[in-house]
Amino acid sequence: MDIDLHPPDDYSHRFFIWHEWIQAHGPLTADNAFDYFTTSMFYDKQSNNQVLRMQTMHTGQPLVNEAEELKRFTGIEFALVHAEPPSLFIIHKRERLSPDEVRPLAVYFILNNRIYQSPDVYTLVSNRLLTSLQSLQKSLDILRSHRPAYTPRTGFVWPIVEPSSGESSAKKRTQDGDAPAETQEAEDITNTRGLAAAASTDAKRQQNNMLLFNAMRTTAVHAHESFQLPVQPSEEVVPETPAAATAGRSSATPAPGPGGASTRAPTRAPSIAPAPQEVAKGPSGGGKRKKKRTATIPPPAP
Repeated sequence: MDIDLHPPDDYSHRFFIWHEWIQAHGPLTADNAFDYFTTSMFYDKQSNNQVLRMQTMHTGQPLVNEAEELKRFTGIEFALVHAEPPSLFIIHKRERLSPDEVRPLAVYFILNNRIYQSPDVYTLVSNRLLTSLQSLQKSLDILRSHRPAYTPRTGFVWPIVEPSSGESSAKKRTQDGDAPAETQEAEDITNTRGLAAAASTDAKRQQNNMLLFNAMRTTAVHAHESFQLPVQPSEEVVPETPAAATAGRSSATPAPGPGGASTRAPTRAPSIAPAPQEVAKGPSGGGKRKKKRTATIPPPAP
């Protein structure tokens, strides 16, 4: 269901044409243009112009100077203010306040036998603003669909392609008159430019990704080295003596003889010693010191 938002007396969205009247009276001129206007729905039957016409309808005398006769009245009237026969005529609807003072109310124009109501300033400005906003919104949608990828290093960078020499030569030949062939050549150049721009965009994107990965790896290595605690060496390292070496060595002290002299006859028990192991050498003076073995001489027998 269509809803008409215009008030009943607003005909700014409509126009009037009467082909039969044009065929009967011929092309419009400055003399019959207003008569053609009176047949439209824009004409007010209560205006001063209609009052004058009703007064002279039965007398048979035409109005010689209608503009001068209208100055005797006050109220709504119509006047033809501009004429460019046979295509353009401008008619004003105005309110007469005095013989020398009028106030315009509406403007109508006849263009190619069609009568239109001229829009007011508010309607004209609002229509222009809506048209500009719609075009701006459409342009932003196109830009958003072709927006390049974001990179942390450069952000949003639009690829700028330098115009090639082929385009300039194509323009020159188009001006000379070779339009069909140059149009095809221009389309080929445009397609080539699009492919080259896409390839350059992919290469730049891959390069930006590699730079980003290298930066992340360098940052990770630097953070690892910065937050790693240094290992302090111990002040004294005491090497451990293997127990197998001590267990493999045995000595026996013989009993003293009658002369008071003692003879050592050390006997070593057979043992299977493990393979020697390399022990980390500590600092000088470190480790366990071996006790010196001393022989105990018993007292002489009586």
